Amino acid sequence: MKKNISSFAITCILFFVSVSTESCYHYRVLTTNSDPATEYRKKVVNSYLWGLVNNPKDFIVPNCNNNNALDEVLVTTNFGYSILTVATLGIFCPLEVKWKCHKPPHREGSL
Repeated sequence: MKKNISSFAITCILFFVSVSTESCYHYRVLTTNSDPATEYRKKVVNSYLWGLVNNPKDFIVPNCNNNNALDEVLVTTNFGYSILTVATLGIFCPLEVKWKCHKPPHREGSL
C-alpha cells in the first residue's frame, strides 16, 4: 500500500511539473528593413503522420500581391496544440501561421 501511494505521488508531481512548465513557442522571421503594410493575417495549418502529410503542403499567402512581399512571418503553437500532438503521438500536429505583407517598393521616374 505504501509503495502505491508513493508512486501515485511521484506521478502527480511529474504531471504537475510537466503541465506547469509547458507553454507555447514562437518562431518569427523578419526582413532586415521591416516596414509592414498590413496587420497580421493568420491560418492554422496541420501536419499529419509525423510530417509525412502536410495540409496545406504549400501555403500561398492570399493577400500579398505581386508588388509587395512578405514582411514578417510568425509560426506559433500553444498548450492546446501541444496536448493534441502528444495525445495523438504526433499523428496530428497543428500550427498557427501569421504574416504581414511588406509595403510596395517606391518607383522613381516613369517608363
